[in-house]
Amino acid sequence: MDSKMRKARVIAAVMAASIVAGACGAALTTPTATGGATSTPAQSPTQWPTASPSATPTPWPTNSPQPSATPTTAATNAPSGYAIAMGKSALLAPADDNGALAGAEINDFGFDLLRRLDSKGNLCASPASIALALAMVRPGVRGQTASEMDKVLHDFGTPGQAAEVVAMLQSFASQTVYDDSAWWDSHPDADPSATPDHTGLDPIAELDVSNALFSQKGMSLEQAYLNALSSGFGAGVGQLDFASDPQAAINIINKWASDRTKGRIPAILQPGDVDSSTRIELANAIYLKAAWTDPFDPAKTKPLPFTRADGTKVTVPTMATELLLSYSPGPGYRAVTLGLGNGGMEMTLVVPDDMSSFVGSLNAARLAAMDRAAAEYEVNLTMPRFSAESRVELADVLGAMGMPTAFTPNADLSGITTDQKLMLDKVVHQANIDVVEEGTTAAAVTVVGGRGGIGAPPHHVTFNVNKPFLYFIRDGGSGAILFMGRIDDPSTKS
Repeated sequence: MDSKMRKARVIAAVMAASIVAGACGAALTTPTATGGATSTPAQSPTQWPTASPSATPTPWPTNSPQPSATPTTAATNAPSGYAIAMGKSALLAPADDNGALAGAEINDFGFDLLRRLDSKGNLCASPASIALALAMVRPGVRGQTASEMDKVLHDFGTPGQAAEVVAMLQSFASQTVYDDSAWWDSHPDADPSATPDHTGLDPIAELDVSNALFSQKGMSLEQAYLNALSSGFGAGVGQLDFASDPQAAINIINKWASDRTKGRIPAILQPGDVDSSTRIELANAIYLKAAWTDPFDPAKTKPLPFTRADGTKVTVPTMATELLLSYSPGPGYRAVTLGLGNGGMEMTLVVPDDMSSFVGSLNAARLAAMDRAAAEYEVNLTMPRFSAESRVELADVLGAMGMPTAFTPNADLSGITTDQKLMLDKVVHQANIDVVEEGTTAAAVTVVGGRGGIGAPPHHVTFNVNKPFLYFIRDGGSGAILFMGRIDDPSTKS
């Protein structure tokens, strides 16, 4: 391999995923598509309300840092703005299934990933963010590299599925909702057909998804690749000068990620992640903050014991409620699902009898069967407050899952550019989540298993989440797992 070769770096962040690719030094040429100078990063489609962050979230009592001011989309901390190259293709019409096929594919990918990650301690991950970041690479991948990627992603992001991706992203966008009653109460004489003004209001559920690609200024990008980004993701390509000023590029990309995650990921790129040989970085960012459909009463929270995986006990603040909930006591597990926002998203908690064997059997089909088997019960529920944060290296994991070629000099990313030989290398995923009485601020996707035949459960049950459990947050339209994780010890984040 050329000693000047730089492998791609892939970074998937809690609410933020990014891919950074570098290559051997080659002569740079004029881009095949250019945009005017701007100080604003490439954004998601304007018709999607998730294209840019909304108001600074209200300060729930969580362990994660909260921003000090409303974020903006301006690329600051850089000497100047940058040009944006946009494809010539308009955004595709969405598939008519709300992205359900894409959601099932992401879920299967997420379950495969869950089985490969560390089985001890607390875990937080976003398969949706990782899959979207890789899917933005896919239009430029060819040959064996492409077939391996398709297998690992269960065909998510293949060229024929662009309309599915558009539908799923639009389903995500629809999850940002407001309680309009406050506006109507303050405008009793308003025209009944009026649209409430949400200015200054905090949403009861907020799900922001952004996609962008940053490439070396002057490097030629294939027009077909630019068109695929604009038609499938509504994304353009910001042109940065990695070669002469890598630190300025780091500042811009970190600002982009921080803005779109409300400060939860203040610096996705660390020193050394970008250098003068970096040529391309592809980014996806997801931010979720949602109140429970039925919030917990803080007055009912009290310290209760939780049994860790090793059998030791710890006392943790434990929330309590009694609600009509979707409940499933399947063979080897019990599960309950709580609504988020107006019910368009949900969190499922699963307490398996044996964590390892249960996770080993998870797939999208079992998840769907588990949903079908659940029914509504009056549930006396106790569950701990919890927070989790994970940062994991995924290059070897993805290779072991079946896509090793992308991480070798034999990788074929020629659909992105023919100027330089690109390959992938480091894949880092970072995610975090905070769950409290008011709701969830998350950077993890939830994994749910299926259900076998059992007898009819009682109409009233008590469900104490007091030993290691899984949690899953899903989009109600596509069914895609936005965030997933495992909690072995609620008294710690790791």
